[in-house]
Amino acid sequence: MYLKYLLFLLSVFPLSLLALEPEPQISFAREDKPHSYYVEQAEAWAKELQRDSTSETNWYNYFRSCRNAHGTADWRSDFVDESPYLMEGGEIVEIIGDYIPDTFTHLYLSYLTQGIGTENSENLLKAYSMNPDFPGIHSSMISYAESSLNRELRKDTNVAWSKTNYISPQLLNYGYNVLMSLESDAVLFTQHDNDTYPIWMLQDAMGIREDVTVINIDFLLLPKFREVILRNLEIPSIDLGEVDIDEYRLNWQKVVGHIIKEYEGERPLYLGMTLFEHLYKDFEDKLFTSGLAFRYSEEGLDLIEKNKYFYEEVFLLDYLSHNFFSDPNQMNVNYQNANYMNCFKVVYDNYKSEKLTNQALELRQLAIEIAAKVKNPTFMKNIDEAFK
Repeated sequence: MYLKYLLFLLSVFPLSLLALEPEPQISFAREDKPHSYYVEQAEAWAKELQRDSTSETNWYNYFRSCRNAHGTADWRSDFVDESPYLMEGGEIVEIIGDYIPDTFTHLYLSYLTQGIGTENSENLLKAYSMNPDFPGIHSSMISYAESSLNRELRKDTNVAWSKTNYISPQLLNYGYNVLMSLESDAVLFTQHDNDTYPIWMLQDAMGIREDVTVINIDFLLLPKFREVILRNLEIPSIDLGEVDIDEYRLNWQKVVGHIIKEYEGERPLYLGMTLFEHLYKDFEDKLFTSGLAFRYSEEGLDLIEKNKYFYEEVFLLDYLSHNFFSDPNQMNVNYQNANYMNCFKVVYDNYKSEKLTNQALELRQLAIEIAAKVKNPTFMKNIDEAFK
């Protein structure tokens, strides 16, 4: 049914009307492209499928463009209404099964449509054995390993992945600085790809700060995973019920709020600065800037000296001014680097109060340089005023 519908649409629109050339697709988490670009690419790759419906390359890029359009639409299920060429991943995989069954592309994408859980893991493992060097498949393997709490597999995969230089060196620098912001045996909550996979790679492949437990809150929407993690943290279980794909934000907020409310453990608790602000708005008065993370504490904390220590002695910061790597993910990196402003502001204000004029000026220049790369006039104005 889906295939006939797709081919009917292709026959209606002449190929000559295509203005945008099909381009190889990578995850939207690794590049900065507008949502409209992915919608147009879905059409471009759909028309490539009209020419050759047995090409794994065509099917993968069509799937990826639709998935990117879905992701940049905040995973709303109604994203398909924007174009007749857009389809949800599960529907595409059904069609692929009719045309190129049991191929690498069919097996891999049948897992990818299931999200980060353990569904269809057998297909993922088969695909990985067929093509272990396929760009991006390592992140899927690590997601499977994490969701199944198989830390040995996660470590082995990260060791292999680190040799491909797939992850941006800038994100590894950022991840390193996050880990250095934490106390011993800390628990850190993250949320996205760019703030999680680099840290896991640093831990697994490079042995950096393995004492830290990094929990991506996406995985906490998986009941079995959540049950184990909450039990390890000595937190009562919580039943989120059936997670609606359009209510991810609500469920993230529920689980994060539950953890904060119920946690009474000895291990220091941190939230990554990359978490959506609405997830911690109800208890932000109990969060204190600690380098590139927020330290949760029921009691007030004075972390001025600690932040100065991070900035002056610990953080790797050269990459903020001198990057020698052409990064397709540069704009997302720039956005993430804006989180340095929290720590920098604490240090800057201390320099001003101590009349350390030269140090304050140097830090202001770095802050302005970072802000300029975000290319947001309002943000730039706010930083300029904050570092006066």
